Amino acid sequence: MTPESREEVTSKVLESLKGTPYEASSLDILSGGTANFIYRATLAHPLADGTKDVAVKHSEDYIASSPDFKLTLSRCRIEEECLKALSAFSVVGKADEDKSYNFIVRTPKFYHFDEGNNTQIQELLGDGIDLKMHTLEILDGSDPEEMENRSLQLGKALGRWLKGFHSWAAQQHELRVTVAANKELQGLKHMINFSWLLDRAKQFTSVLGGAEDVFKEVGKMAAAELEDDSQLQVIHGDFWTGNILLPKAPIQKGVDVPIFVIDWEMSQIGKPSLDVGQMIAELYELKIYKGKAAGLFMTQGFIEGYGPVSEDFAFRTAIQVGAHLISFGMSVQGWGSVEQVEECGRFGRDIITHAWEKDRRWFEESDLACLFSTTE
Repeated sequence: MTPESREEVTSKVLESLKGTPYEASSLDILSGGTANFIYRATLAHPLADGTKDVAVKHSEDYIASSPDFKLTLSRCRIEEECLKALSAFSVVGKADEDKSYNFIVRTPKFYHFDEGNNTQIQELLGDGIDLKMHTLEILDGSDPEEMENRSLQLGKALGRWLKGFHSWAAQQHELRVTVAANKELQGLKHMINFSWLLDRAKQFTSVLGGAEDVFKEVGKMAAAELEDDSQLQVIHGDFWTGNILLPKAPIQKGVDVPIFVIDWEMSQIGKPSLDVGQMIAELYELKIYKGKAAGLFMTQGFIEGYGPVSEDFAFRTAIQVGAHLISFGMSVQGWGSVEQVEECGRFGRDIITHAWEKDRRWFEESDLACLFSTTE
């Protein structure tokens, strides 16, 4: 069966909402959807709580931006159950020691899932933008000192939220049973991180060729981790700047800034270092490719906010950072120049090799010295 055009999918979604509390007078495509079709729905009739606009997330059995890539629809049920469970997870607000920025981190409210049409209705963050684009377009401002403080506090809020989520989720038996079933996307994540690592080594032999043996070893280690479920716990599975939403406006002191953690369909059991490492890699890419110092400051705040970890956790996180920089960071089309792609690869290579050797001194002399700043 040939995948439907985006216009056909939109028409189908609009029709499926008719006669429900979420019937829409208009449906506007939102940017940011890769695997799914994401819309802003203006409701024909406000909900009981006065809500006039909601987010509509529709899924097909393929990636929306790449219809030839098939993807299980069970991901919809995983996300539904995660968002329902997370409604009981406490909101993380501003850091007590800094009352100047009020970052309120939480998941969007979950309204409804139409299983027959694989369509979710979620709370909409009005005029929202993801953290990646916010950093590129808005965050810097004119005062470098203020930008640094703002970035540190934003990173800290995200780190505190993630640590709280990991700790809370580790006690949620039903949630664990739900996400443990997400084997297909667990396998996909492993492939992206570690099979692609070897692919990049063959593609960029001048930069990565000498590290291929180490890459094979870290891939074996990561595969072995997945064989023992008792050593794994509930994680987000795709925790990066594109899945963090905040208002498309400058961050001001004393003003509440709602931050949504979205896109839970990759949630799985895994090592918490996967979530931590992916976010650090994505934040650092903002510095490598776009010269955004805010990326490094957010990284420092994020690690501080996540709090104390063991040295082994820090080294495993570093491997994840390096794997993401190489496997994904070197493959984003139009993200940077050839020289920047190679710089990203070299840094990822060095991170992996020095983490594999447990060379703490190398890290303490690098931009990622902060990785070990909270080790116990």
